[in-house]
Amino acid sequence: MPLTVRNAILHILNNDNRPSAFSEAELDIDSEVCEAFIQKHVRKLLNNPAVRTAVFKPESEMYSLLGEYQNGLKYFKDVAFTLASRMDEIMNRFPSIPSCDMLIARISHKSDEYLAVLQLHYQEVYVHKMGNADNQLVIQNALPYTTGKVEFACLIGLDGAAMPISLLEKPVGEVLYFSELFLECDSTPSKKEQVQLIDEVTVEFVEEHFASDPAISARIKTAIVTEAESDDGYISMDNVATQAFEQQEEMKAQYVNTLRDAGVREDLPLTQRVVKQQFSTQRIKAENGVDIRFPVQMIEDEELELTTHSDGTVTIVFKNLRMV
Repeated sequence: MPLTVRNAILHILNNDNRPSAFSEAELDIDSEVCEAFIQKHVRKLLNNPAVRTAVFKPESEMYSLLGEYQNGLKYFKDVAFTLASRMDEIMNRFPSIPSCDMLIARISHKSDEYLAVLQLHYQEVYVHKMGNADNQLVIQNALPYTTGKVEFACLIGLDGAAMPISLLEKPVGEVLYFSELFLECDSTPSKKEQVQLIDEVTVEFVEEHFASDPAISARIKTAIVTEAESDDGYISMDNVATQAFEQQEEMKAQYVNTLRDAGVREDLPLTQRVVKQQFSTQRIKAENGVDIRFPVQMIEDEELELTTHSDGTVTIVFKNLRMV
């Protein structure tokens, strides 16, 4: 889908005893280089399963500022300067936050309007420097692009009063400064965090009730993947439990209750890609160093037999394998 950059500006935020440099002019968005750089990072943000959804707290200063921008009371460049100044103040309070460029852009995507805010932390690159009497390699700071990763960013919806947020961050020490101090918002777990939690709970549940039987673990994973495929990523954990445990009503109820107690919602909007990445493979690691991974679907297709014995050992039989 088309992604159009309406406005963009880049500020330099230093946190190494040098003053920050706030841009007087917007970026030239007609430049192919500039447009490609911004679009690449925004598309990554749109498709990142680690992104959280968030909402502004009623008392958020950011929320008030963007409300004025929505209503035409503030210009883009003035809003961008206020945002960068706010982040600059936060960085001065936390020396562990590295210097960066802050990219702020107005974006149109799928007929919706967004404000994108990205902290671009530098990566070191080698540059060949050559002059009349000089020929050497030097290290310079560069903005992340091909190999660099943006770890602090947000997309803020500008089409309604709620202004929903898509948020990417990680703790610095024990502080989530980007959401708690900069945006002043409350967030919910990302898709990646949700599937990881389901996986952790499932591993503990199978360990407690089935002595870590890999066949049971594979059966639950198969049910999760099947559920995601049947409803385009929307997962009902009740349906998963029904498929995984069939006529074992007590075990089904225990599994669903265990998930609920751990904070897993009964119905989850997850993409097939995220679900398959987490649950499509079963791993068995033995004491003697043998490490086997196989698609969980092999059990459903009867291409693999797993037999767990009373002494805790497991017999694995692969069937009809074609060598490549």
